[in-house]
Amino acid sequence: MEGKRQTSHKRNVISTLLINILLIVLLVFPNHSYAKKKRNTGISIEKITVGEERIEAGRLQLIEVLIKNRTSKKISTNLKLMIILPNHNIITHGKKPADLPSKSETRILIPYPIDKNRGGDYTVSAKLYDMKGRVLAKSRKDQNVYFFAVDSTRRNQKSKRIKKTTLKNTKVQKAKHKAKVVAPIQFDPPDLLFKDIKILDNNSILRGETAHIRLSLINDGGDVATKIEYSIYWYFSHRPNRKVKFFSDVIKIIAPGERKVIEIPLTIPESEQKGEYMIQAVVDESNAIKENDEKNNASVSQQSLIFSDIALVFPADSHTFAENGLFKFEWRSNKYNQFKVQVSADKFFPETDDTFELPKGEEIEGWTPAKIIKPLAGEMPTMATSIMESNNINHLYWRVKAKDSQGATTESTIRKFFINLKADLQK
Repeated sequence: MEGKRQTSHKRNVISTLLINILLIVLLVFPNHSYAKKKRNTGISIEKITVGEERIEAGRLQLIEVLIKNRTSKKISTNLKLMIILPNHNIITHGKKPADLPSKSETRILIPYPIDKNRGGDYTVSAKLYDMKGRVLAKSRKDQNVYFFAVDSTRRNQKSKRIKKTTLKNTKVQKAKHKAKVVAPIQFDPPDLLFKDIKILDNNSILRGETAHIRLSLINDGGDVATKIEYSIYWYFSHRPNRKVKFFSDVIKIIAPGERKVIEIPLTIPESEQKGEYMIQAVVDESNAIKENDEKNNASVSQQSLIFSDIALVFPADSHTFAENGLFKFEWRSNKYNQFKVQVSADKFFPETDDTFELPKGEEIEGWTPAKIIKPLAGEMPTMATSIMESNNINHLYWRVKAKDSQGATTESTIRKFFINLKADLQK
């Protein structure tokens, strides 16, 4: 009985020993054939660079990561930095989106604000993720970069990361240890400008309604910009010198290549006259930021905002109808209750054969309370194409004429439209 217990004990000791040996092998040789193989994504982090190796605490450190895409596909990614702080805590900083073109190298710049009370040594590494959060690449240990933040409230601060040297030549050693002034990496100045000033939904609004504006502010330069002030104005197209500011704000920071999308509401006062209004966006009006180009800070929307008592809905300006398709005219109005659509080859709508009105008919002199008209085939396209052919043009104009309960009339703004004529196979 005693012999069986000893044999069982020996087996347990041997099993425990084998398990420990296996764990040690897995830890020491993680790339062994039975370890999980690293996924080859075709993406790699080539280099990490910091703007300044020695920098004052409280300032903005610029960190640039060079990424290589060896694949034949454009890949959308998110870049994050892993930073070891002076107190040895590890933090994740930034989530910078970037599109990597195929077979190319891409440089991504991420600014890191250093706490003004946190001087000491910093270590920076990086990881790259796809849009589903999977790791595509991470920097190797030998690619880690270091910088030293100087706390102005403390004295005699030195970096603990002193590079070792094996040189035996005393003169070379002395030269190596001489105090050096490390020149920071020089970046091109930022360049701030507004692009894509768009009026969302329909660009035709009624008195009292609110339009929504979308703007894109981009930094087309090579350096980070901070505390960026900008303002948005509206003005009547015939009075460009009378600009009215309706929104202003400050953006804390924008990195090179970054785009900030801004959406804001706009309500033009009901007392303003009807007509075309333009939107202007201006960044850094006080010229507080040094830029590559100081002359591109003001941008005007290409599309005008139509402000009136009749808002045209469909068709949009320069819309093309198919000759055998469905024709429709639609508008909105709160002030007027009787309407007719006028179609003409001339944008001044003369009372000639080049202009006709919808709806046709003798009832109520052609007026209708409806705010949608679907012309009959004899009207559209027959009458429309006839006018186009007689005037040798490929477009027409339309507008809405309106009447209120007191008999007062008005007209909407004018829009152009096209009719895509079917090919005549008999010719």
